[in-house]
Amino acid sequence: MKKIEAIVRTELRDNVVSAIKKNGVGGITVHSVKGQGTEDPPLVGQYINREMIICIVDGPKVEEVLDSIASVACTGTKGDGKVFVTGIEDALDLCTKKRGTSSI
Repeated sequence: MKKIEAIVRTELRDNVVSAIKKNGVGGITVHSVKGQGTEDPPLVGQYINREMIICIVDGPKVEEVLDSIASVACTGTKGDGKVFVTGIEDALDLCTKKRGTSSI
């Protein structure tokens, strides 16, 4: 299992969520976040508003999901965001007690 964290422009949040869902991904989590890029950062204390979309996917779906995110979130301008992929060792559905990939 892999955790995909996509930081995208606020106005593109719903498009990215739709693109992820088209790949058969079940649940997602969305956070409003603030941050600064490394190039030409704003003044100290000034942050750019973005949305972070988090989903857990089975390994074989990672490339499809990444391609889907990039296809709708890339405007070709600086500040489009980033996507991070990390490994998930285990997961537990609190209600059903299912573990691993069956819990997602």
